[in-house]
Amino acid sequence: MMNNTVGKIIRIHADLKQIVDGLPAKNKTAKYYGKDALSLIDIMIRRLSDE
Repeated sequence: MMNNTVGKIIRIHADLKQIVDGLPAKNKTAKYYGKDALSLIDIMIRRLSDE
């Protein structure tokens, strides 16, 4: 069950990263918050993987 959850979160992370990378450089605010969200998802993945 936990591996399935981690797998889903990893897919969400990949989708979000693709969206953030596709944002225009002039949209700094969206890129900034997108990168914060990616960092949070990275932390979630690490913590869930450790359990």
